[in-house]
Amino acid sequence: MAKYYIKLEINGIEFQIQTDAGTEREAKDMAWDIIRDRTSFLSIRKDDAREVQSSFSKKIAAGLK
Repeated sequence: MAKYYIKLEINGIEFQIQTDAGTEREAKDMAWDIIRDRTSFLSIRKDDAREVQSSFSKKIAAGLK
């Protein structure tokens, strides 16, 4: 087994994952496992821009009636 260092970048932030693997493919698979296991969602927000636009157009339409 050899040590493989995998570098990745997310939004300008560089990360390095160290794995002990037999092949590059195995190192990649291990890195994906590490990413899945150690990544969590902090928040999920809905973009309300479309709703604001929709309600604005509804107000204009109601005003014209």
